[in-house]
Parts: sequence; C-alpha cells; structure tokens
Amino acid sequence: MAKTDLNDVVVFTEVVTAGSFSAAARKLDVPVSAVSRRVARLEERLGEKLLRRTTRKVGLTDVGRVFYERVQNIATQVDEAERALAETRRTPRGRIRLTAPPDDGGVVWRLLRGFVRDHPDVEIEVIHTLEYLDLVQEGIDLALRGGPAPDSTVFTAHALFTSRILLCATPAYLAEHGTPTRVEALTQHACVGMDTWAPNAIRRLDGTPVRLELNNRVRANRLDTIQAAVLDGVGIGPLLAMNVADALASGDVVEVLRGCLPMESPFWVVYPVAREGTAAAKALVAHLIEVAPSVAPAS
Repeated sequence: MAKTDLNDVVVFTEVVTAGSFSAAARKLDVPVSAVSRRVARLEERLGEKLLRRTTRKVGLTDVGRVFYERVQNIATQVDEAERALAETRRTPRGRIRLTAPPDDGGVVWRLLRGFVRDHPDVEIEVIHTLEYLDLVQEGIDLALRGGPAPDSTVFTAHALFTSRILLCATPAYLAEHGTPTRVEALTQHACVGMDTWAPNAIRRLDGTPVRLELNNRVRANRLDTIQAAVLDGVGIGPLLAMNVADALASGDVVEVLRGCLPMESPFWVVYPVAREGTAAAKALVAHLIEVAPSVAPAS
C-alpha cells in the first residue's frame, strides 16, 4: 500500500485553517485546482470524506475532524524542523572528523586548541595517519596534509603555511664527532635518513647539486622515527621545521649546514569539492587559516 504523501496532509490542514480552498491556495501560492487535487487524493488514499464542501467554505466531516486533530501540527513541526536545520547550518555544533599526519610535533593541536576552547558545542575527532584516506568514503570532513598542492578538481585546498626541511643533530653528537662545514663532510658522519631521498636532495651551500654516499645508520619513512633517532644522538638527519621547532628553541638539537636542503613542505587544509561543509567545518577552516601564521615556525 502506498504511503500517504505528507504534502497532501499539509495542504489539507491549510484548507481547514484558512476555511476555503481559495484562501489556502493564496497562502500556499499555488492554483486552487492543485489544492483541490491534493485533498481529493488524500481522501481517496484514506477511503473517507474529510471535508464538507459548500460554495463559500469548507467544514470537517466527523472522520475529517478525527484526522485533523492528529495531523494539524504537521506543518508547524515541518517548519520548526527546517528552522532548526537552518540554525544548525549557521551555528557551529556537532562533530568534525579530521585527518592529520601522526608526526606533527604538536603543530596540529596548536592549530586546534583555540577552536576547541571557543566552540564548546563542537566535538573534534582527529585521525592521525600517513595514508591519504578517501574523505568522502570515510566520512571525513577535513584533512591536514603536507606536500604538493592537492588536485583542485577533487579538493578545495587552503595553504596554511610552508615549513622548511633542515639537517639537525644534537649538541652532544656534534661535540663528539665535530660540526661539518662542507656538505662533503657528511660522508664522514653517522646519518639518519628518510628512505633514499636525502642524498639526492642535498646541495652545496652555493646551491650546486652534489651526489653523496651517506652512512645512514637509521632509515625510516616516518619523520617522528627520524626525529627520535636524531634526538637520541644517533647522527645527523633531515627534519621538518614545524616538527622540530620546540627542540631547536630549547637547544636539544641544532641545525647544521643551513641551506644544504633547499626544500620546503607546504601544509594544507583540504576538503572535497563536492561536499558542502557543516557550519562547524566551515568555522574550523576559517580558524585554521587565521591562526596558521602564528603557529608556523620561523624558517
């Protein structure tokens, strides 16, 4: 059995409230014939006459009165639901799902903490992963990602800041093994590497490329592992400025051969082009863009 069309019920209640088909049509801004057709369809669906029609006005039958008493608030409830939905779109509330790199050096929390403080009705779920998750399929609102500009046909992206890649070591390591002043001297040091990219990326301080065979005592594809090894004094390694800013400020590590890694890593907030974000997600994007310059470490 087909379900009753809610629009037919709403039109019926408007006819009863307005007192006539023509008055209801004016209020709904539709032809009188459309109003009459919907009421007739509702009566046919229910198998009962709901209205007594006269030339000037309509009245309820006994069955119609019973039905009306139970449905008269439907239009009001729909209006209230629409207003509530519109308010939800305007007011940040609910949950935001966000992905971010796991080895962020505390940068992600520094980006988020002001928003969390100022929006008590918003819950944020941070999923730390190196994987580029499918945001639509996984139901994720936003992603914080480093690297080249995302595909503009798939994502809307806002650059938050750019972090420099630099070579670092602990003062204790340098005190024991010496501080290199030429990139060629790196071949005499213990190094910590990200896969095999570091030897190809290194430049002489005048900018000319050089190919080195480095002694990578530890090689990993995660910066947090590399950073931990450098902080433990294993050797000299490439770190991201945004991850190591606190350690540099405290003197736990120092930069060596500044300029020999002329590489930068942009940091983005991205979301799917096709998705209209919630008020909460939109507010978070605006917040990230605003606070990023103060969070970004100096290069």
